[in-house]
Amino acid sequence: MTRIKSRKKQPLCIGIDLTGSERRPSGVCVLRGKDACLSLVSSDEDIIRIVEDNGGGLISIDSSLGLPAGRCCVHDSCECRKYGIMRECERILRKRGIRVYPTLIQSMQNLTLRGIKLARIFRDTGCTVIESYPGAAQDILQFPRKKINLRQLETDLMAMGIIPHSDREPVTHDQLDALTSALVGYFHLAGMYEAIGNEAEGYLILPKLSGRDND
Repeated sequence: MTRIKSRKKQPLCIGIDLTGSERRPSGVCVLRGKDACLSLVSSDEDIIRIVEDNGGGLISIDSSLGLPAGRCCVHDSCECRKYGIMRECERILRKRGIRVYPTLIQSMQNLTLRGIKLARIFRDTGCTVIESYPGAAQDILQFPRKKINLRQLETDLMAMGIIPHSDREPVTHDQLDALTSALVGYFHLAGMYEAIGNEAEGYLILPKLSGRDND
């Protein structure tokens, strides 16, 4: 946080572990300083309300926020399907040995549409929005992913000095991924990040533990 403040930025980030449907709850983390307010919400309206109630700021969303180059939609029946289902950032992660799903496999299509929609809404109100991927961030930070050891992931995250305030006990995997997304936002605010991908498809933000800052 000292690094963030030295860049004249406020240590506040809202992490969203988004699901592909409002019928399934999404994890949300409002990370302000060391305090992490963790919740589960279902509707887009509830997510937007949390952002508004906390004054916007940096929004870090665990969802693809762009389409593969050449794609005009997510539908497999469209002629644009010939351009594929994967973006450059996902190819880069795979080359690095980091497991990731392609943006437009069938199980991700609704999630991608929802992420793009919410990102547009937030950006239209002046918020900065970044795309994050908790699994990749956890690999880089050498934390176990939720499916490997959920409680150890929680322990490792809290060992960073975070003070959790949750509406659920125990904390759920969706909330921990939302917290990880918010932490990626902190790395972004501190200038300690790598942006992979390209402008046309969108950039995925990863924590960077060493090296020069990004502007």
